[in-house]
Amino acid sequence: MPLILLLAAAAAAGDINPDASALFDRDPALNAWALARFDANHDGWLTLFEAQSAVGELKRLADTNHDGRVTVQEYEAARRFLVARFNLAASDAR
Repeated sequence: MPLILLLAAAAAAGDINPDASALFDRDPALNAWALARFDANHDGWLTLFEAQSAVGELKRLADTNHDGRVTVQEYEAARRFLVARFNLAASDAR
């Protein structure tokens, strides 16, 4: 099946988060991490589809109690981990 049909099927199934890019746009540290790991075409921007993978990985890292939700505390802890682990620039770390 062509990629565009797979993406369309995923979007129709509700697997696409239309706000995924906004999460990284508003947080320079997370954006730096996401670009380094998920910018597949290396253009310096996260497409909506690239951001889906980044959000999924962030959720996997952050949801430490595996309840399917990320609390503010889990988000902040995951963000601190990513800043430390990937040695993000201090200006990106808020």
